[in-house]
Amino acid sequence: MTLTSRRNFFISAGIYSAGSLLTGFGGCKKSLKSASMQSEIIPTGSKVIDAHLHVQAETIERCLRVMDQNHIHYGMNIGIGDENFEKFQKAYQPHKDRLGMMYAFDWEKWQENPGFVQSAPDLLEAAIEKGAHGVKIWKDLGLTVKDPRGHLVKIDDERLMPIWERAEELGCIVAFHTVDPVAFFQPWNPDNERWEELELHPDWSFADRSKYPARDEVLEQRNNVIRAFPGIRFQCVHGANYPENLDAIDQWLEQMPNMYVDTSARLGELGRHPAADGKAFFEKHQDRLMFGTDRVFGIEGDVQGAGPTKFFSAEEDGNFYDTHWRYFQTAARQFDHPTPIQGNWKIDGISLSEGALKKLYWDNAYQLYGLGRFGVP
Repeated sequence: MTLTSRRNFFISAGIYSAGSLLTGFGGCKKSLKSASMQSEIIPTGSKVIDAHLHVQAETIERCLRVMDQNHIHYGMNIGIGDENFEKFQKAYQPHKDRLGMMYAFDWEKWQENPGFVQSAPDLLEAAIEKGAHGVKIWKDLGLTVKDPRGHLVKIDDERLMPIWERAEELGCIVAFHTVDPVAFFQPWNPDNERWEELELHPDWSFADRSKYPARDEVLEQRNNVIRAFPGIRFQCVHGANYPENLDAIDQWLEQMPNMYVDTSARLGELGRHPAADGKAFFEKHQDRLMFGTDRVFGIEGDVQGAGPTKFFSAEEDGNFYDTHWRYFQTAARQFDHPTPIQGNWKIDGISLSEGALKKLYWDNAYQLYGLGRFGVP
């Protein structure tokens, strides 16, 4: 697609209506516990790629220790801004067979420098040359990022097209974290089903229509970019940020063959669906779904997908990962999901086939990231 045709595409993008897509919800092996292996359930294949975690240069060793204890052989550090990119890039060099990294733009620089958006493609290329697998686009784009004139910037803004064009030329991944859970766009009060999480993070509420655009509109902006750039492989994180609606994700995956989805920090929503529906979805799209946790390894504490920051015991970490294996590998019913702050409900396991599990845990991310080139066996 030429630059002119892409511009025409965005101008006419209104023909893509979210419509009915954007509506509401629709036996494992055991191992012995030991000091070096905390997991009670062995994931199929015995090694896993976590396609979505966050690590700092100072926490690499702790991250690797937790990964080793819980069958995570490789992790993608997704979304590192300029402030920390150089430091992490130097620190992770001895561990490139265990960790990867994705760059992230600091959109606030656009306020200070009107030419920032013109320089952004070069910033991306420089990050790729330093080893980044791609770029993570955080949720602020489409929700809060403003241009120097104070206007809200849409994800499919014509001024951003050179960024996507450069990503296509470089053959790198673009990871989209677009919007947030449905509940975050509903009234901020104790009746909200995610009140405990929103009370902890009031700035995560986007319910004020005078300040924030409609959730469905922003998702469609993201999808416009994915449709317009078929040569880019897009990682849509957090269950494509619509795990409440498997029908929507199902149709997106059918419409956009360059879309990939990770499961990070959304097991609660995924496991809330009837097990048969969850199983059918994961089996149908087994070639483009990737395991992820959104596990954060911070200097002042860690986060297990969601919730307060703290330093977790090995047992707590083991339970966190075990819950993921239990959901994907067993037919267990009504057990706690791994991020209880994200909703007070139980989930049901979906007992995926061995082939689907192998792709979810390893093959899809390995191929998407081209890990063979980085010495990952």
